[in-house]
Amino acid sequence: MPHIRVNLYTFLLIVLSSTALTGQVPEDVRLSIDRIIGSQGAYIPDDGVYKVVLPRAEATIVWDYQTLSPNLGLNSWVAFKSGAHDQAMLTGELLLMDDEVDSVISAALAAGLNITGLASSSIFDGPHLDALDVNATGSFHDLAASYRKCLDEIQHVRRANGRPKTTAPDAPLESSIDPAPLDAMLSTHGSVVNGAYRAEIGSNALLHGEQVGREMGMSTWISIAGDNAHAVAHGEFLATSEDLQRVLQALRTHGMSILSIRNHTVGERPQSVFVQFRGEGAAIELAKAVRYALNAQLDRSISALSPRDFQSTPDFHGIRRNLLRAPLA
Repeated sequence: MPHIRVNLYTFLLIVLSSTALTGQVPEDVRLSIDRIIGSQGAYIPDDGVYKVVLPRAEATIVWDYQTLSPNLGLNSWVAFKSGAHDQAMLTGELLLMDDEVDSVISAALAAGLNITGLASSSIFDGPHLDALDVNATGSFHDLAASYRKCLDEIQHVRRANGRPKTTAPDAPLESSIDPAPLDAMLSTHGSVVNGAYRAEIGSNALLHGEQVGREMGMSTWISIAGDNAHAVAHGEFLATSEDLQRVLQALRTHGMSILSIRNHTVGERPQSVFVQFRGEGAAIELAKAVRYALNAQLDRSISALSPRDFQSTPDFHGIRRNLLRAPLA
């Protein structure tokens, strides 16, 4: 028994020592992060976290003669810590102007970052601001380089665009959308009200132990207004944590702008994340973009679901079968 007790104590000491080492961000790594990000961070030893805060001067402007303090949260930030399964973990937030959102989302996805949220961060009149949340695991160097690519993309947009401007959509005020080609592309039957088209695809989830579906808000939908040649689309994708990155990548691949990434409910199963989007162009091209994202989403979702999952989401079979009938042009 004493022999066993000594071995147990030794084992605990090894585990505690390795945990302590895992929780450190070495000084040479911190200096490397500073060089890559281009700003000096601060180390919080109690949490084993190295954090870099990046105030945005443009975000503090209310009017030309009035500015706000960056301490109101008008900044980007990124934090690093050592991981148990990977060398490091990154979490962060990017404070963006409206015209930076799409480009930075594309840059983040291409750099291997996970996008987990997008919401308005404006608090007064002035530039409209959005907060984009990201995380990832990997090496310290690669994670810092990935975040830096997002910062570089922000600067690229600002150099190209100057101060943000607002523009009206290039679509007629009176809508006259032909629903037939859109129904064929989406394999559904949408409705037309005052010339504007709307289609909705429901899903099922469990909320507070009860099954909820399309009419309770669990749906992907799209509305298209304007005419067949010049239209504007607005919609919302219902995604899960498993397919969120695929949905975002698919929407951006076809030129859709991401407006927000958020929850509608708390505690549902599977977890539901709603991606609001918009786009402009020919009506059929907008429908094709949504169809592409649906296929990308469902290909992942179907492969990840178990037979028990199919019992709680019976419409996945029918949706997938219908979506795959008409090939993408």
